[in-house]
Amino acid sequence: MSTRTIIEINHDFLNRLTQDPAHMLAVLNALKSSFITGMLNHGPVEQGGGIIVLAQRHHSETLKLEVK
Repeated sequence: MSTRTIIEINHDFLNRLTQDPAHMLAVLNALKSSFITGMLNHGPVEQGGGIIVLAQRHHSETLKLEVK
């Protein structure tokens, strides 16, 4: 399945991800979770520590992202 994921990463959290590759791997594995896909039907999903999953979609679907 070819799913696209839109995430927001807090700039302050970015350094932690580059300094702790194991944590980044955990974040990437969490993004593959079907739990997140189901939760996105109700809005963005907070991953904790500065990462929010804004949307997931199949590559053939169109996504409109509005930033306010």
